[in-house]
Amino acid sequence: MPREPTFATDSLQPDQIAAYLARIEVAPALAECPPSLELLSEIYLAHHYHVPKDTTSMHCSKEVWNGPSQPIELGSSLHAMPLRTAAFNRIVQQHAGGYCWANNPTFAALLRGLGFRVSECAAKVFKNWANLDPRDTVVRDKWGTFTHIVLVVDWAGGAARYVLDVGFGGGGCPIPMPLRDGATVLGLNPFEAWTMRHEPFPHEPEDTPPIDVIAGYTMYRRTPPTGGAFSTVPDMTTPSKWSHQYHFLLSSITVRDIGLFDYYSQAHPLAAFTGFFLVTRLLPGTGGARRSVMFAERMAKDGKRLAKVHTTGGVAGDGPRDVEYVPMETGPMKAFLEREFGFIFDA
Repeated sequence: MPREPTFATDSLQPDQIAAYLARIEVAPALAECPPSLELLSEIYLAHHYHVPKDTTSMHCSKEVWNGPSQPIELGSSLHAMPLRTAAFNRIVQQHAGGYCWANNPTFAALLRGLGFRVSECAAKVFKNWANLDPRDTVVRDKWGTFTHIVLVVDWAGGAARYVLDVGFGGGGCPIPMPLRDGATVLGLNPFEAWTMRHEPFPHEPEDTPPIDVIAGYTMYRRTPPTGGAFSTVPDMTTPSKWSHQYHFLLSSITVRDIGLFDYYSQAHPLAAFTGFFLVTRLLPGTGGARRSVMFAERMAKDGKRLAKVHTTGGVAGDGPRDVEYVPMETGPMKAFLEREFGFIFDA
């Protein structure tokens, strides 16, 4: 029996690479291109357009989806999300998606198959990042545990390393981020940018300082003042709202770490995803607009359990628009996911 590798080395085979590139609608000839920033950027953005962040497998099994219509019970199908490259069929054949422990490692295997080198690192996500500005808001108790994964990518002869994340969902950066303190990229529209900082783990200054500190990397999302826009890539002094998104140490995790980290993402009673139904992806040709369907029990009103569907961001504005509602029942939700996200339930 082959020995399990300590660190991830998964690499897709040529036929799998061809199927993956077809799934994200890029030219098959890209499989023959040498690694480069241009290639990395193209397939990274295409993945954001076509493969959603998706928690549906945690709430409904395949048998339930394909049976008679019934209410969707949140958290009723835990441990059903395939992890790492086991998610290949779900992503490529079923045209569905996953959360970070499925999307990022499978994308990493694609990149390795294309000749890139990929390190998989665990990260802490800043809770409720979209509504908080860390420069005027207490950050204590807003950080989660190591339940997220990001990718650090480079290639032979390349001049830099880049941070990628196809599992963050709403607000995630769709542009390869240089692994460098102060590196900043502008998004797909003039209303958002991201900056990477090399720094100790951010905490409230009045906290008792930690005894041992290892500097890691913090991804910040930046937005211009209300009513404004970025005319160019912002620098460190450009007026903007900074929001923590995630923090990670530059240390490759082991394959066996993943089961522990994932447990606290999808199966522990306090795991965030057990009570949240979400499918979300970027829309091509919209300057970064995002289409999402979401539901948590707190959204139920007068006994009606309706998932909210809306579009946000992009060049058309940031607020929710094109709003509709879908009953939290397998029949109407299945039809919606097939129509809006291209899910294939019988694959």
